[in-house]
Amino acid sequence: MLFVTHYQLIGERSKQRTTEVMTLFAERGAGPGTLAHYVYGDGGGGLVIADESGLARLYEDAVHYAPYMEFTTRPILPIDEAVPTIAAWMSG
Repeated sequence: MLFVTHYQLIGERSKQRTTEVMTLFAERGAGPGTLAHYVYGDGGGGLVIADESGLARLYEDAVHYAPYMEFTTRPILPIDEAVPTIAAWMSG
C-alpha cells in the first residue's frame, strides 16, 4: 500500500536542533518502504512517499521524530488505478 507523509518541523530552528535531527536521520536511515523523499523549498518540512504493508512501521519511525516534527500520513492511489472507479461512478 502506498502512503504519503507530510511532515512539518516544530520548535526552534537552531543549528543544535538541526544537528539533532540530522544525527537521528543518519542513525535511522530512510523510513520503511521509502520510494521518494522531498523537502519543501521553504525549509519547513517535506514529504515522503512509501510503499508499506501497514502503518505500524511508519508509526514506529514517526515516534522517533515526534519531538521535532508533526506528521500527516494518508494512503494514496496511483491515478491509473483510481480512474476506473471514477469512470464507473460517472457512468452510473
